[in-house]
Amino acid sequence: MGLNHQDPIAAKSDKPRREDLTRHFELQILYDISSALNSSPYLQDVLKRALSNILGTLQFKMGALYLVKESSDEKWLLELAAHHGFSPTLLNCIQYLTMSSEMMGRYDEQDPIRWFPISKVTFTALRERMEQEGVDEIICIPLMSHQNVVGLLYVTNDGAYELGEEQSDLLKAIGNQLGVSIQNAMLFDSVERAKYELEISFDAIQDSIFLVDNRMRIFRVNRTSEMVYGPNLVGQKYPQVIYGTEQPHIECPIWACLWGAQPIHREGPHPRWGGYYHYYAFPVFNVSGDIERVIYYEKDATEARKFEQRLQQSERLKALGTLAAGIAHEIRNPLATISFNTQMLRRELELKPVHQEMFEDVFQQIRKMDRIIQQVLHFARPREPQFVPYSLKEVVEHCLDMSKMYLIKAQVEVAVDLGNELPPIIMDFSQICQVLMNLIINSIEAMPGGGKLKIGVFSHQESQGQVLEVQDSGSGILEEDKGRIFDPFFTRKPEGTGLGLSISRQILEKHGALIELDSIPGSGATFRLIFPDATNSLPGQSNKAPEPSPETVHTLKTKRNKKNRQHSDR
Repeated sequence: MGLNHQDPIAAKSDKPRREDLTRHFELQILYDISSALNSSPYLQDVLKRALSNILGTLQFKMGALYLVKESSDEKWLLELAAHHGFSPTLLNCIQYLTMSSEMMGRYDEQDPIRWFPISKVTFTALRERMEQEGVDEIICIPLMSHQNVVGLLYVTNDGAYELGEEQSDLLKAIGNQLGVSIQNAMLFDSVERAKYELEISFDAIQDSIFLVDNRMRIFRVNRTSEMVYGPNLVGQKYPQVIYGTEQPHIECPIWACLWGAQPIHREGPHPRWGGYYHYYAFPVFNVSGDIERVIYYEKDATEARKFEQRLQQSERLKALGTLAAGIAHEIRNPLATISFNTQMLRRELELKPVHQEMFEDVFQQIRKMDRIIQQVLHFARPREPQFVPYSLKEVVEHCLDMSKMYLIKAQVEVAVDLGNELPPIIMDFSQICQVLMNLIINSIEAMPGGGKLKIGVFSHQESQGQVLEVQDSGSGILEEDKGRIFDPFFTRKPEGTGLGLSISRQILEKHGALIELDSIPGSGATFRLIFPDATNSLPGQSNKAPEPSPETVHTLKTKRNKKNRQHSDR
């Protein structure tokens, strides 16, 4: 390789020395390439540094490194992964290589390195460029890993050290070294990609997930946990974060999992947020079989449980309604007979004043029974709403006008806030008035000694709809009654039927609206009728208002949870 001719004796004596120099040179090349390959685990870095180092060390002008993209029994597709010495125009020509399986199979032979003249180059522009650069020969080096071809390296054999077949072992070693490094880098990239995808998936889960170590400290959390419990959770003891206490809760699934080393599933109210939750704790063991961490997962099932309860209640109400309708009809017929005969008796008989008063009491009770029967029939077979655009302002004004004398007599001070002018809502005016009148009457009856009643109409940012709010200063609703006040026939009023709020919710559901209750015993009650944005358009020929969208329900659920947490923190 560039050594001068000497006399035979001197040449013979220098042969071992030249071989040593050549061997040293080749080892230096392999060492330099190895150093470049091991400087980074990332595939793109490995490819660029490897090609740059090989071309720089061997002083070649041009090089292209291809990686196997697809392979089949008939052909292989290789894609350009790194290059040097090519113009942008040439790169468009050499972006992909298609080779037959037979040709790729030759690289598994004993002598896989290939030398070929540039006349064999199929790309005309590339061949012309090489002729201009004075390139006569190209070397193709297969990149091998575990006896599999992972790519091909093409270099121009135009450097100061022109390589021949005697350097086949060197080039083969370079190809094997580069192939293994590329395979390792590809594995590293796949692991990194999988790790990234897992992290994205982990953070995308909409329920709180904690990884807790065996010292009760939080090792990792997802994004939802930080949104619910606050930032900077890692390193804190989990009882302080989840329960707000120094020691674990008596029913804590994490503690049970740490001690029992078994998966735990529990459900019930959250110690801090209330509602209804499912709790899961799974042990994570190390190579020695000892528990190292616990994966804790909590899922808010409050809305799902309410929905399930509503379904069950709907079935019960359906059966109850059928039964109630039958009973009401059976009572109504004899009641009509009683009313008719009583009126005939009072007309035919000469009654003393005291007897006249007794008959009047009978008529009053008959009218009361008839009113109850009407309510039962309305509950059992409510009429379909007739949807027409109306504003909530009109509803409030109509109901206040109807109840004006009742409010004055009960010494109730009314404050009305109708806010800005809001667009009409598609509703059955008389039914929504019935709901509001029921709430006004309930508020008046909750303030027997007088009080304050606030009625407001305003836009609802979360659902982009409108809210009708009724707030009183009465005695409020008992905690144990909050889950039952919408049940039919539940009442604590001596003269009540327990159907008012049941019918009201039934009406609102047909309007695609929601009803919310806030009440602290002794501090009054607030009812909110929420009409989502979907109720602002005509529902079509079916005379049915649209259901609240899943986004609206989710937003209201988030708002409710946030309110519960603020109340819990207080």
